Amino acid sequence: MVQTPGWLVRPAILRFLVALAALLGSPAAAWAQAPTATPTTTSATPTLLSGGQGPRLPFIGPSTPPPDPEGPPRDTSTLPPGRTARCRWDLRGAWEVSGRQTDPSASTYRAQLNLRQYGNYLTADKSGQAITYYGVCSGDRVELDAYSGDQLVGAYTGTVSGNGRRIESTWVLYTPDYSAGYETLTAASPPATR
Repeated sequence: MVQTPGWLVRPAILRFLVALAALLGSPAAAWAQAPTATPTTTSATPTLLSGGQGPRLPFIGPSTPPPDPEGPPRDTSTLPPGRTARCRWDLRGAWEVSGRQTDPSASTYRAQLNLRQYGNYLTADKSGQAITYYGVCSGDRVELDAYSGDQLVGAYTGTVSGNGRRIESTWVLYTPDYSAGYETLTAASPPATR
């Protein structure tokens, strides 16, 4: 015969455990866990996505000009907030893109990317897309937020290698439909002529 511990059968403790289970399992307790969209409509602030995703880099975007003049990183270039390393590369110019979308279905693609650099800050346009990328380069790392007009639609993260002539990256677009993949960017011309 199995014996029940005496403390478990006390009515006060039993009521407390039932109330705790009801509270933790109620929809009201889940509000803190479920992200909610906070759409904004002013042109100075990008529209947030459903699910509460916001820009990783709110200090540069469609309504915020880069803080440095166009050109490669210099000793006087402004460091992006939260970054301790200057970009090691002159990434300006045309890049050949070879990529693979992995989600929701697999497919390969090729494109051209035009990258503009403002010290440690970057903007990029890819052929065939109505998306502009805004972000930063810190050391060998590239981080970009993707926008369609003023609406944040995704993110892009990569690592620069090959003497600044190659970028391996991953990307995700949240809207209009979710998609994700990876790509390799190869500089289309030597750095001196880009």
